[in-house]
Amino acid sequence: MKRKKLFLAAIVVIICAVGIVGYIELQGGKEVETSVVEKGEINQYIEDTATVQSNEKQTVYIEGSGRVNSIKFNVGDSVKKGDILLTMDKKDLELRLQDANSKIKAAKAQLASTDSSNYVNKIEIAESDVDKAKVSYESASRNLDNEKMLYESEAISKQELDDAEDAYKNAEAALKAANFQLEDIKKGTSDYVKNEYIAGVEQAVILKNTIISEIEKQQVLAPIDGIILEKLVDENSIGAPGIAAFVISNTKSLELNTNILADDIYKVKIGDEVDVSGKAIENSTLKGKVVKIAPEAKNITSSLGVNQKRVEVTIEINDDANLLKPGYDLDIKIITEMKNDTLIIPDSAVFDYQGSSCVFVVDNGKVAIRQIEKGIESEKTIEILEGLKEGDIILTKPDNDTKEGMKVKLQN
Repeated sequence: MKRKKLFLAAIVVIICAVGIVGYIELQGGKEVETSVVEKGEINQYIEDTATVQSNEKQTVYIEGSGRVNSIKFNVGDSVKKGDILLTMDKKDLELRLQDANSKIKAAKAQLASTDSSNYVNKIEIAESDVDKAKVSYESASRNLDNEKMLYESEAISKQELDDAEDAYKNAEAALKAANFQLEDIKKGTSDYVKNEYIAGVEQAVILKNTIISEIEKQQVLAPIDGIILEKLVDENSIGAPGIAAFVISNTKSLELNTNILADDIYKVKIGDEVDVSGKAIENSTLKGKVVKIAPEAKNITSSLGVNQKRVEVTIEINDDANLLKPGYDLDIKIITEMKNDTLIIPDSAVFDYQGSSCVFVVDNGKVAIRQIEKGIESEKTIEILEGLKEGDIILTKPDNDTKEGMKVKLQN
């Protein structure tokens, strides 16, 4: 009997304690974290990764022949236009050049006492002008071919292509003019000028110019500013005309290439701003913009082996790209929509209830369910189109124990 009374007394104590806690909860309410609905900026974006690449790569070829003496640059090195990339043995050519100079001196000595010397000088000058015009013409021709390829890949404008064509035409006209002048000088001479001494001088000069041209080909120069992507020859190897020696990427013309899921590509448009970040650029953030969207999707297998439909997107860097190098993998955020001065709330405040998006609003110390209409969404915030007004107080992180009509106490 005594044990029964003690048991009943314990139950009464427990009931009283629960009642007291309930009373305290009823009076003070549950402490909750809240947010004030306010206006601000919100950006909707697509996240992915992109690879840095150059839209201008150039393969540099060997024009001479012989053993490679030295290589001045390696993969990853930066080069300037005109830098010597490699040199090849030219001892034999230098000996031949000395021999050609000796022949020119000997032939000129034989002509020193004749009136033909002035004529010879005129021919040499005219031939030199022809050689210079020829070099300019060949350079303009190569440049035009290169510009045509860049224009077809949409890397340069039509104006830049037109400028290259004009330069080519001017060089072609200059070469023709130089040849005409040389022919006129030769035609206007007397028969005695065309003797064996004159012929000897002319042949020696031609030989000398040929050897000089061959010597110049014994070194390979960088055609553009850039970075060495590939080194295709080694020291002491044998070079020959047409052998590829280096691949150079123009670091002043870099872009990002990414592949966006086909289901998301409808959100992306030309001109969209892009935030670029990553460890490769020391966690700094660069700005870019979308400049090209491929017209069709391709099947791409992800790193997890999942086959996906993706669309290639090209991004241009607006900021200083000195930190970038071809091959870097970076994180990107393509901002597909941006709104200012619009109502925004934390995304953690929104929950689904009876098929609608809702939040808990605090009114006179109690919570009430409020149905809302969402706009665009970012990583942590949501735009509110209907259902709330500026200044409303909502629960930031409601849990499963939160019920409509429940009293709450705001956290300090």
